[in-house]
Amino acid sequence: MSSLYHPEDTVTTIKGVGESTAEKLTRLGIDTVCDLLNHYPSRYFDFSEPIPIKQLVVGKTQSFIGTIGKVSTFFTKSGKLLTQSAIKDSSGKITLTWFNNPYIKRLIKENTVYTVAGKVSFWGKSLTVVAPIIEEGNTPSINTSGLVPIYPLTEGITSKFLRTKIHTILSSIKLTDPLDPQVLNSLDLIPESAAYQNIHFPQSKELRYRADKRLSFNEHLRININNQLELQNLGESISIVIKNSLTKETTNKFPFKLTPDQEKTVTAIYKDLKSNEFTHRLIQGDTGSGKTATIIFAANQCLGNNLSCAILAPTEILATQHFKTLQSLSLFPQQIQLITGSSKQAPKLNKPSIFIGTHSLLTSLPPKLKYPLAFVAIDEQHKFGVKQRNELLNRTPVPHLFNLSATPIPRTVALGLLGDINISNITHRPINRLPTKTFVISPTHFKKSPAWLTEQLTKGSQIFVVCPNIQDHETGVASVDKISKLYQKIIPAKYPVLTIHGKMKPEIQNEVLSTFQKQGGGVLVATSLIEVGIDIPSANIMIIHSAERFGLASLHQLRGRVGRGETQGYCFLVPSADDEEESERLQLLQKYNSGLILAQKDLRLRGAGEVFGIKQHGTLPTTLKYFWSKQLFLNAKHIAKTLVRKNPKMALQIASRLETC
Repeated sequence: MSSLYHPEDTVTTIKGVGESTAEKLTRLGIDTVCDLLNHYPSRYFDFSEPIPIKQLVVGKTQSFIGTIGKVSTFFTKSGKLLTQSAIKDSSGKITLTWFNNPYIKRLIKENTVYTVAGKVSFWGKSLTVVAPIIEEGNTPSINTSGLVPIYPLTEGITSKFLRTKIHTILSSIKLTDPLDPQVLNSLDLIPESAAYQNIHFPQSKELRYRADKRLSFNEHLRININNQLELQNLGESISIVIKNSLTKETTNKFPFKLTPDQEKTVTAIYKDLKSNEFTHRLIQGDTGSGKTATIIFAANQCLGNNLSCAILAPTEILATQHFKTLQSLSLFPQQIQLITGSSKQAPKLNKPSIFIGTHSLLTSLPPKLKYPLAFVAIDEQHKFGVKQRNELLNRTPVPHLFNLSATPIPRTVALGLLGDINISNITHRPINRLPTKTFVISPTHFKKSPAWLTEQLTKGSQIFVVCPNIQDHETGVASVDKISKLYQKIIPAKYPVLTIHGKMKPEIQNEVLSTFQKQGGGVLVATSLIEVGIDIPSANIMIIHSAERFGLASLHQLRGRVGRGETQGYCFLVPSADDEEESERLQLLQKYNSGLILAQKDLRLRGAGEVFGIKQHGTLPTTLKYFWSKQLFLNAKHIAKTLVRKNPKMALQIASRLETC
């Protein structure tokens, strides 16, 4: 008997999924049957044992069985349609409540046994379950019994809908396991079909765990096979002779002594550059920790060897900042070229150069250069994807790759996201830098701040103010337009209030920044555009309005824009409403200054896809818990090496198969 569904089928082949629903599923990244199977639950409700009504706990989502009585409907004072019914078992009774659901009365049969699931809350002095899931009868159901999956959703799509469709697919699809039983047994992995069944509808917690492990292994194996095939096809990199004289001259150029972590990182980079095999290194550290300084040492060695190198940044502002820094600290200032979209300047290829630019630089440089690239450094690595990386690796010779990130990635996450990679952490701050003091303050409390802000401005301080929106199109959410007008009212007129955002042309942005940098005091109201690439030591106050709208990584990056001089830095997180002051994420910023600790906390709160914005190797299963196991990654790497060594063509077929299901 042939299966009813195939992995590559579009979702419209599923009964009950029309074009309108398909469009909604697309917002979740679901276009095919396979995509739907790979849309894993984010959590589960444990309805393994129905609970007697008398033992239900307020605030918890639970399941129970009872007989529904009379169903009543009426309108509240505010005009809402209210439907209620009491349900009872031998231990007691509770009320079920629905708002604005005119159809529910027709669907419910009075004096009939139902299995109910939902969150218990107070209704006045009585208990109720609002908008419960109900199933007629007391037999097990995918919605009200066992470990019930709860999925990431979008408007118009419910977990119940997804459960129903996934259950239908699993009962009507035949999956051929890409791995042979010997490999599965050696690693204690369950078959793929059993893994899909138990990730969506676990028969037990143990089987859910094993399903997670198997599907995580699939992802790691796919990443590692692709990495091994990539390495196999790579040409050689250039081996550089490290000259101690250049290191000494570069050291003398710097106005400060390198921290121990910076020295350690420079040594590691030198080791990479001496190898004629391609190396990939992630250099991570908080904003202001001195990552760029380590790259300057590498750049000077390249030019001293008659070779070029490239530094890529996600924005023109950051590229310009790097250009200025390199001009002051490079031993070869005349051989630095800034290539950006707005400069419209073609790179000069007749001499060894340090090329600095944005994405456009990648396509501006021919694959083969007279003075080839010894390395490429990519700042804010999570802003670049697979396409840009492949453009680098197709060069001859292959440049070494250095990723710089102020959004620290925990080691196991980096392995999963970026494959096999060397990691250098720069944790020490320069000796003269004080940690920025961070405070979460309510909008009401913020109204008391103008006097203090004015006092700081008279001392020569400069203030960054950040908003999530440019224009005022969301009720209650801060915008550059609205907040800039507010500061013009609360700050003395002699202190200018400037604005900057992404809709401005790059040359206008640079002009605004230059003006702000030159003036003795003032306020710059901006979007998160200033998250990277702004180095103004006299700016020591950061105020972020509607702070709850930003991720932890962005908030930490923005905080890193201040406290870069010798004066104390301050960061104020102002949520949109007073009741959001205790937001867990905002409190973490107040508690921790370490970007690595914050990255680990944010990972637990939101998952890696959201935190790092990376889809380096396809869709990452961020809801799978076992995915972050280093041992699982190493096991997959070993199997991948074996497969590629034995039969590269078959290994590629397995990787392609694992990209689907």
